[in-house]
Amino acid sequence: MAPSAASLQALRNALPRFGGACDHPGLEAYLAFYGLDFSAPSHAYRHRVGRVASGRYELAVQCWEQPGARHTLLLVHGFLDHVGLYRHLIGHALQRQCNVIAFDLPGHGLSTGTPTAIGDFSEYADAIQAVLEAVDVPPLPLQALAQSTGGAALVAYARQCAAWPFTGTVLLAPLLRPAGWLRVRAAHALVHRFVDTVPRGFAQNSSDAGFLAFVRTDPLQSRRIHVSWVGALRRWLADLPIADLGVGPALLVQGDADGTVDWRFNLPRYGQLFPGLRIELLHGAGHQLANESRDLRERYLRQVARYLGWV
Repeated sequence: MAPSAASLQALRNALPRFGGACDHPGLEAYLAFYGLDFSAPSHAYRHRVGRVASGRYELAVQCWEQPGARHTLLLVHGFLDHVGLYRHLIGHALQRQCNVIAFDLPGHGLSTGTPTAIGDFSEYADAIQAVLEAVDVPPLPLQALAQSTGGAALVAYARQCAAWPFTGTVLLAPLLRPAGWLRVRAAHALVHRFVDTVPRGFAQNSSDAGFLAFVRTDPLQSRRIHVSWVGALRRWLADLPIADLGVGPALLVQGDADGTVDWRFNLPRYGQLFPGLRIELLHGAGHQLANESRDLRERYLRQVARYLGWV
């Protein structure tokens, strides 16, 4: 049964500072509903959850650790998503001896902030920095995997970090320019002075019908989009030099049925941001690669495992 909005708010309010123990009864229900309890009789993972301060936000951060881990993976979700929707990627990494750090972006999931709003994309970069500073894990190679807006957050972080900490980077359908950007930009220019939010449509962005149905009933989904997010994206794109970020190459996985981002425009520009970029074009896949059908997920995750040295 889905947790109620009230019980999730109570859990959000009860989260301790990261590192403390969370004994709120809503945590077990949250983990069960989203499939994030990966412990089994044969393999128990240490799970930690708590709050990390990042500017005006309190970020909900989770970490799964295991004995004998060979890598640590930072997972950054996409716009309108939250950690609860990423059980496939978390489970895949854990099975390949990775510790996993994941957090809800500002205005998403169990993190604080006006739903879907952001003042500037630099706040996403600040969130990544705050999480990396707060979470203590064994000194293992650190890698990053980001979906959609999570990829844009990594780009923003690369521009302001003192030293790139990741030994491997994977981008799933990363955001640069969204599909229909000229229309979106014009609409934003017309309405942003008069309204704060607009209705959110649920896109057919995956071939997994079960996931699409689940999202529509997910209590952590926002039913409206804050126009400030589009304004922040406009400013970020205007200020972003399309040039080598100086952080090395990456693997980029892109579905050719993606109607959310303008991937034909974005791919060559990501190649300039990450020289040496390797692109895997996934036939028939939509935008929500983290929750595509099992067959499509397994196809690209094999490439991810090889690229990150998980095999």
